[in-house]
Amino acid sequence: MNSLLKHLLKTLEQKVILYEKFIALLQEEWGCVAEYSIDTLESIILRKDELVHQLQVLESDRIKIMKKVANGLSIPHGSLTLKKLLNFQKSPFNPRLAKSRKNLLRKIQIVNGLNNSIRDLFKKSSESFRKSLVHLHIEGEIASSPYHADGKITKINKYSSMLSIDA
Repeated sequence: MNSLLKHLLKTLEQKVILYEKFIALLQEEWGCVAEYSIDTLESIILRKDELVHQLQVLESDRIKIMKKVANGLSIPHGSLTLKKLLNFQKSPFNPRLAKSRKNLLRKIQIVNGLNNSIRDLFKKSSESFRKSLVHLHIEGEIASSPYHADGKITKINKYSSMLSIDA
């Protein structure tokens, strides 16, 4: 059982490290969105996808370990959580497992907060961009229209020249 708990601890610690990298990328992403830096944003998205894949692999490892631990304790694996494991199984790894659990929960909360702020920033940026386009369109229509809003007609400067068609 101790070898399983040791492996679980190692997996959780690796997840904490990956979440720290993920948080750094989210902060970079926020800066890129704020600066409208699309090229940098594309590279960040690729690195994020790679980190997400690594996190998924670690999560599947964690689930496999938890199933083995549940089988060792003769309890259903669907009901076993890390918190329940810490309360149920007394082990010298418990303090480190509890610390890793807290770190993971804190990192996940930070990721959720950053994701929400980036989503809000995207919304605000796209709304600002749309408003700018509408303003430019309206200004273009006004500039090319021979009429003013008060109904007066604008004098249009017509440039004409005489062409000789004699050949």
